[in-house]
Amino acid sequence: MSDNATNFKGAAAELNRFIKLICNKNETLANYFASEAIQWKFIPPRSPNFGGLWEAGVKSFKHHLYRTLVNSKITFEEFETIIIQIEGILNSRPLVPLSDNINEYEVLTPGHFIIGRPISAIPEPAILDISDNRLL
Repeated sequence: MSDNATNFKGAAAELNRFIKLICNKNETLANYFASEAIQWKFIPPRSPNFGGLWEAGVKSFKHHLYRTLVNSKITFEEFETIIIQIEGILNSRPLVPLSDNINEYEVLTPGHFIIGRPISAIPEPAILDISDNRLL
């Protein structure tokens, strides 16, 4: 399932054309593709409510981005930092507890699926007390 955007429609058409090309030349791959029965389905146009969880993720991202950047003029590097921080926030949200024990607070997060462990920010060292010549 994916959004009904033109880039996804174009990608689906290219993949279908590629599969037809390969299936004509290699019977083993043709049998494999037939056995998998993978279908690309699209939600109706202009109806993000059909997107379910991924559209909720987009909404959360837009919410954090708007609240951070409202009436701000920032550089590209600052924008990139904000995007990465929002990504870390969204990928650190708890999905389910990892244990039934109420004394353990470890939870499964989207970060587990991305990097195999929770995403945790490493605190940056304070550089206010370092002399200027060291920073050069």
